[in-house]
Formats: sequence, C-alpha cells, structure tokens
Amino acid sequence: MDPTQARNPAALPDSTPEKQSELKLNVGIGVLGTLLSLFCAVIFFTPVDEIILAIVFLVITIVSAAITLRFYGRLKRARSSGS
Repeated sequence: MDPTQARNPAALPDSTPEKQSELKLNVGIGVLGTLLSLFCAVIFFTPVDEIILAIVFLVITIVSAAITLRFYGRLKRARSSGS
C-alpha cells in the first residue's frame, strides 16, 4: 500500500463523523479511567490505610478528569460547529 494514500483519521477536522466517534470513545475511556482511579484511591485510603498510594491515585484521578473534560469540550464544539 502506498503511504501517500493511507488514511489518517487523526488529521480529520473535529466536525467529521469519524472524528466525533473517536472523541466519544476518548471521553468514554476517560470517564472509566477517572472512576477506576478514584475507586483505587478510596480503597487505598480507607481499608488499606496507605496514604501515599491514595494521594498518587488522587493525582491520577485529577489528571484523568482534566483530560476527559478537554476531549468532552472538543466534542461539544465539534457538534455545535457541525450543526
């Protein structure tokens, strides 16, 4: 296959259906990652009583939530510009 004819969906504008599908997938994965890391932080804080690991997972939760909100904002802007 000729590399110049390869399709790169990451280069598409956010308003295309393929890119919106990718953004929805990113948001879904981000929500799952945020919830799982928050769950791990609670587990390490409450029954295990490992404060350092709980803090590490809380930082991971915050970063994951920020990335998820960034992708969600891109998805909202893409939907509003596409309509």
